[in-house]
Amino acid sequence: MQTEPQTILGRHGYLVLALPGFLVLSVAIVLFESSANMDVYEFKQSLASLMQPDQSRSSEPVQLSDSNTTRKIFPSRLVLTEIKARYIWLATVLLNIVIPLYVGLTCGLIIYRAHPRRRLLIVCGIGAMLCLAGLTFLATQNEHHVLYRAVYGFAYLMLTQSGIIDGHLLQFARGIVSLINILAVVVPVFAVLAVCSILAPPPKSQQVDPNFLAKQMRQLNEVLYGGSAILVSGILHMGAWLRWPASLVPDKGSQEALLGAALSITTFWGTTFTMMLIVTYLPAAIHLARRAYDLLTSEPYTKTIPDPDAWLKEHGLRLSLEEHFLQFGVLLAPLLAGPLGSFLLAPLNPVD
Repeated sequence: MQTEPQTILGRHGYLVLALPGFLVLSVAIVLFESSANMDVYEFKQSLASLMQPDQSRSSEPVQLSDSNTTRKIFPSRLVLTEIKARYIWLATVLLNIVIPLYVGLTCGLIIYRAHPRRRLLIVCGIGAMLCLAGLTFLATQNEHHVLYRAVYGFAYLMLTQSGIIDGHLLQFARGIVSLINILAVVVPVFAVLAVCSILAPPPKSQQVDPNFLAKQMRQLNEVLYGGSAILVSGILHMGAWLRWPASLVPDKGSQEALLGAALSITTFWGTTFTMMLIVTYLPAAIHLARRAYDLLTSEPYTKTIPDPDAWLKEHGLRLSLEEHFLQFGVLLAPLLAGPLGSFLLAPLNPVD
């Protein structure tokens, strides 16, 4: 007769499933509430300007005074265009916070379960050094580096110079982008070490059999999907971040040139991320497939599994385009994210 688990977690652990959804909602609310670009007075005046056609067509701000101060109110058309671009960017921010945290936790569990204690300490030490190197590189980036100017400074300076973005919102955006950059440095280290851990020798208590190799391939695919999701969301964020200041450029020709530059930057990094996935995933997958084939064609498995090809196909260990169509698509996803994101967001660009 099966006994009921006696621990609190064992009796009520199912309730933990309610937490992730509430955490996502909480992060979204905090981001949304922190993204204001005007106070109540400016908000009401901008809404009022919608009823004034001449002013709404203008690209020049007007001075409006209350009892205490004189404030600069921008035309409603420009305000609404900026709001549109800002919340598209904020949607990608939510993706770039939630997805890396989830993937980092998943990869951390894979690493923890793959190693005995002594080897786990070595892997954690290597991970700490890689994270430290990445964070050091991130901290040293400034206006003298092309990466800084082309992605972060390119958008941030334009938002600053536009005059329409509130100082508090600029600081909020700067903090959010810094957080995303930190996650972009740390979480991929977890993903790479998870792939390495999947291929590590198993603990002495675990036998290397076909089922063990099939489990390794499933874990490898999980890391691939998670890693690709991080990189795709990163490309979408980069595109949305560069599109935000583009929405404030009044000249149509200049705006199109700016959007073209943003697309070229995201395409470059999408290509880079796709190559990173390929050179990490394919060698590991080929290694597992060959190892599984060699195992199945040796004693005693030739008797228990008479058709190795069918078994390999069933368990995802036969590498071909037919069986791994989904995985090949996932490998190419970062490369396609930039052009696809630009195409989907094209109708959201300001128009004359």
